[in-house]
Amino acid sequence: MSDEKVVEKFLHEICELFPEVKERMDSHDEYMTTFKMEEFANATTLAFASDQIEVAKKYLSYMNHKLANAHPKEFEFIDVYYVENLFWNATPETKQKGLPLVPPKLQELYFKFHGKPAL
Repeated sequence: MSDEKVVEKFLHEICELFPEVKERMDSHDEYMTTFKMEEFANATTLAFASDQIEVAKKYLSYMNHKLANAHPKEFEFIDVYYVENLFWNATPETKQKGLPLVPPKLQELYFKFHGKPAL
């Protein structure tokens, strides 16, 4: 399967599992796949910010599960466009609330990029 098809399938799966993020992701052109994944990261951060902790945990759990057997292109999208964008422009309170709930493997990716925890 081509990388483009892998990404298309991945993004479609997210929208199927979490229809509440579909509108956010669909606000970008179909070829702007990296922006679509960033929207999923933004939705996770927003869920923490608005005290929808269980929702955020579902998103993180899905990404953590997906990471375990990710195709290289899926891994790239999780690492670069999801994890690196978690807590972007979030308040210190949101970061403090959310970071402990980020699964260790995702935290490791976050730390590798940012060089420090979100707190």
